[in-house]
Amino acid sequence: MKKLLVLMVVLISALLVFGEEATSTTLPGTTVVAIVNGEEVTLDLLNSQANINGLLVKISEVDQTFFNVLTNTDEGVKLLMRYKRAVLDQIVDKLLIVQFAEKYGVRPTDEEVKQFVDKQISDYLSSQGIDEDTFNMYLQYANMGTLKEFKEKLFFDTLVNMSIKNLFDYASQDATVTDDEIKAYYNENIDKYSTPTQFDLYVLTFTNETQAKMAKDKVASGIDFQTVANEFNLGDFKFENIAKGQAFPDKLWEYIENAMVGAILGPINVDGTFYIVKILEKIPPQVKEFEQVKEEIANELLSNKKSEVWSKFIDEEFAKFKKESQVKILYTTE
Repeated sequence: MKKLLVLMVVLISALLVFGEEATSTTLPGTTVVAIVNGEEVTLDLLNSQANINGLLVKISEVDQTFFNVLTNTDEGVKLLMRYKRAVLDQIVDKLLIVQFAEKYGVRPTDEEVKQFVDKQISDYLSSQGIDEDTFNMYLQYANMGTLKEFKEKLFFDTLVNMSIKNLFDYASQDATVTDDEIKAYYNENIDKYSTPTQFDLYVLTFTNETQAKMAKDKVASGIDFQTVANEFNLGDFKFENIAKGQAFPDKLWEYIENAMVGAILGPINVDGTFYIVKILEKIPPQVKEFEQVKEEIANELLSNKKSEVWSKFIDEEFAKFKKESQVKILYTTE
């Protein structure tokens, strides 16, 4: 009940803050706050993206003093207005991306976006075992607005994301990689497709030298490592496919590298820790054949080429489109 009362106070404060500004509560949601190449941005979209009420609730939970400054002083209100203006600038940039996609014939249709959004929400409701009414209640309790408002926000975000994906596919559709490029990359990065010498080991670790010597005598007499490990209440002692630099200090690896398969080493003192080691197997370095990694390399190179083409496309073509666009901001922070 206390949390609910706090929430009500916060929301009422938010309404009082924005009740005096012409761009929030005294104008309908269909009020146009910006025009981008003839396409209107409404107050509803700005409010859903800025989500001032939800933001204020979160701030009040973290710092009540900061919340009071934001909602009860002229400076705080102006800061919130500047925040909304910054959000509007982001909306304009996103809408320009959508329009840029339209220029190349790859802007998703409203129906495509709606179907995607509806499916995402439907799948989520099914996975949670709830209906739309319950979800609507959850959203409002979490200060995320109504389900209708949530869908509208998700619609715009999805429109932007689908536009970006479609533009990327369009711009990079001609990117290719040749067999010569793949082979050259393989030869230049052969270490990337090589594995160093690897070892299978038994390693018993002690902090007491006397116990380490007793364990060494037991395994040397033929008692298996599992039995010895159990007797001294040791944990994992078998290590497979490990290479120099892994799991153990470099000083211990110097002994391991120079030992023969089957050798039992120790106790080896490394900074007060005593090791008993048996070399089970030594696996020589291996290099993957070109055909084994050809597809992996091709995918990596193609991805890199597409990214390069995309970056150039955005830096040159989108920058030009944005510069030539007509943007009129009707929202004011004054």
